[in-house]
Amino acid sequence: MTSKQAPVFFLLFAVIVAAECRSVANGQGRVQTRIVSTAELVEVPVIVFDNKGAVPTDLKKSDFRVFEDGVEQRVLRLDRERVPVSFVVVADLSGSMTRKIPFVQEAALSLLDPVEPGDQDRDEYSVLGVGTRSRLLLSFTRDHEDLEKNIPLLLTARDESTALFDGVWLGVSTAEQRAANKHRAMIVITDGGDNHSRYNLRETKRLLEEADVPVFAVMAGPSFKLPALVHSEQGSPTELPGRRGRQMGMPHLPGAIMVGDYIGPAERRGPHSMKVLAEASGGGVFTAKREEDLIRIVRTIGLAVRYRYVVSYEPAGTDGFNVNRVSVKSHHGPHDIVVKLYPKSRFAGYSLPYYKRHYYRAEQAD
Repeated sequence: MTSKQAPVFFLLFAVIVAAECRSVANGQGRVQTRIVSTAELVEVPVIVFDNKGAVPTDLKKSDFRVFEDGVEQRVLRLDRERVPVSFVVVADLSGSMTRKIPFVQEAALSLLDPVEPGDQDRDEYSVLGVGTRSRLLLSFTRDHEDLEKNIPLLLTARDESTALFDGVWLGVSTAEQRAANKHRAMIVITDGGDNHSRYNLRETKRLLEEADVPVFAVMAGPSFKLPALVHSEQGSPTELPGRRGRQMGMPHLPGAIMVGDYIGPAERRGPHSMKVLAEASGGGVFTAKREEDLIRIVRTIGLAVRYRYVVSYEPAGTDGFNVNRVSVKSHHGPHDIVVKLYPKSRFAGYSLPYYKRHYYRAEQAD
């Protein structure tokens, strides 16, 4: 290197080092990001009940309107297909549930979807028990015979307090660490609040906002009695779901809705805490006031989760143009989503409260 070339070389070297230092300083404490050239696709799973409380099968893309941060988005696609689901059943086994345990057992069994030979839609099920402590009673399994044998043995009442929020945390952890299926759902069967958890409502709500596990809470009414048979709407006796040889009627083709699989308006509510948690997760709260309601509601929720709609759109700004994103979550807060059925007059009485209303997306590219 000549004496004339040396100053130029060291100047270039200094520029390169300075640029690298700025890059390290700007990226300190963050994962490495990558600029992507196209806008991300936001997929919003939604669960809809019609004006009779059943799961509608004939909705189209044009029936939905989506708003993000108050700006209407163009719906690109609407999908509805049977998906395999990893179900986490969280059963309240505390002392106040003692007389209701037989219905909790039957409700858990009613969730099972009969599997045909060669069927690719393989659900799996995990069972948690909530008392003074939350316990994983049965890890994920697809073995229906094992479930039918063990659920009545595992779901037994305990003269204990209720650590319900802890049970939700354990359910999310179980789904995230052990579930084999991409689609997950947690069904919590309980009769009331929490009085023994380490986690509080605010912490549990934040967990569910960030997790991809919708929670459906089924509140067991206080006046359950144990009948020998559950009667259908027509008044004829029917076998309790969960018994050997039962006819559960879970469809394997979209559109096959069993008569009696519905959730009425009066049942779509529950105590405040579970309502807060369920809505934060994209799920909902249902109230069973009669013994047969508990079984029917759990069965219908399972049906709706398996055949849910997915509304897809590309985020657009107020100017209507897509914005390039990078591949890390934004630190500037969640984006609000509102999904509506349109026109309103056509869908009077329909219920569409079960979707996640906030999400974190990638930061805007510079």
